[in-house]
Amino acid sequence: MTRQTYTQQVLSCLRRLTEAERSAVQAELEAHMEDHMLALMDLGYEEELAEERMLQHMGDPAEVGRELDRQYSTFWLVVSRAATVCLALLAALALTGTFNTYYLFNSIRARVAPWSDIQQEWEEAVNQQLDIRQPVGSDILRILGSGTKIEEDEAVAVVVYCQYDQSPFGLVSDRNIGWLDCRGEEAIGGGGGHSTSAAAYSRRELVVQAGDPYVTAVWERYGERVELQVPLEWEDAYE
Repeated sequence: MTRQTYTQQVLSCLRRLTEAERSAVQAELEAHMEDHMLALMDLGYEEELAEERMLQHMGDPAEVGRELDRQYSTFWLVVSRAATVCLALLAALALTGTFNTYYLFNSIRARVAPWSDIQQEWEEAVNQQLDIRQPVGSDILRILGSGTKIEEDEAVAVVVYCQYDQSPFGLVSDRNIGWLDCRGEEAIGGGGGHSTSAAAYSRRELVVQAGDPYVTAVWERYGERVELQVPLEWEDAYE
């Protein structure tokens, strides 16, 4: 079975929807499958195997389609129908056991309360909290904070950030961020992080020069290159 066949089998079970709603469901379903496949391919799966594993995760298309169709009663037809498409799809996937609501929770948390998923030592390394968001492709890069310190006569910039898909149903598909100092030279450093398929959190420690006003995040995806400046404050670094 292919993604196209799976989608058509789901749509064939939908009898209560308008054509516009069927198109919206199809777009949401295809985006969810595409993000899942890209996440698997980032882990090293070949495209064919990634598609196979993704379809196994989605479950039986007839069950998903029937459950989705049941979410649309005559009540749903008289309320704001555009808003119900995503909610109905979520309900269908959750009831059939094919959608991991834990991923949805993590995706929403990255949007509304990211610091609740940040380690205390990360938060202590930040001397200014930020909220800088940049879309690239289907993903969002969100800079959460920055800090500075002097270690063994070496100036270090600390950046804490998270990444998530623009759709709460989507999966993070590209976690690779490059870094430049304010002179445009590569900023060398290390770091760590933790993630689910829905949201990824990272902390980077970059070697810079004391007093540098910013470092630059470089993100390339789908042929698009974005450079995002992250401001630095140095006063606390000398205490």
